[in-house]
Amino acid sequence: MHNTLVSASHGLNLGEKRLVAMAVAKLSPKAAALPGKPIKISAVDFAEQYGVDTDTAYEQLRDAQENLFQRYITHIEHFGPNGQRVMVSKMRWVSSIHYEKGAGEVSLAFAPEIAQFLVQLKKHFTSYQLSKAAALRSTYSWRLFENLERFRETGVWEVDMDRFHTIMETPKSYRRNFNDARRFVIDPAVLELAAKTNITAEVEPIRRGRKIARLRFTFENASQMNLPL
Repeated sequence: MHNTLVSASHGLNLGEKRLVAMAVAKLSPKAAALPGKPIKISAVDFAEQYGVDTDTAYEQLRDAQENLFQRYITHIEHFGPNGQRVMVSKMRWVSSIHYEKGAGEVSLAFAPEIAQFLVQLKKHFTSYQLSKAAALRSTYSWRLFENLERFRETGVWEVDMDRFHTIMETPKSYRRNFNDARRFVIDPAVLELAAKTNITAEVEPIRRGRKIARLRFTFENASQMNLPL
């Protein structure tokens, strides 16, 4: 379930990801055991954390809280003697969100079904240090950063194209045209990582016949780098 939450967090847009990451980072182990306890995030703190002005922070919080309430997590579990039975569970990220217009803050409560896994999710967010990823301005860059971080020990991430598009949540037109995917998703994300996080990554398309079937990212060990805001 923890891995499901991590994967689901990759699918959030930039504002939603920032909101969830700040809320999880504020949790203490004791608070994580209290799913109904609201967590407050102010526009001022949001602006300071992510290096944006307060007006932008206010707008992102407003939009993120509205969208996050509609987001859900899908957990698929195989069971039975041969794993032939499949249980599909859907859970919302949050059970409630409170947003007062003009007040400049949001309060949210994580759904009780995922409360027991929030401590592990907190470790995931702090494993790459939220403040270090805060400089990224593109959702694609953040998702690429998280996935490269998963393979920091080897410095290589190889992924099927279909899986890559799912992770990055690219438009259908990019899935049909690799040149568009490279121009608007891959290259800008790689360039932003180089500019904002000092991670230098190279990508190699791997063909199967005429079709590009996989991507291989090679990069320096992210854990050895300082990631400036």
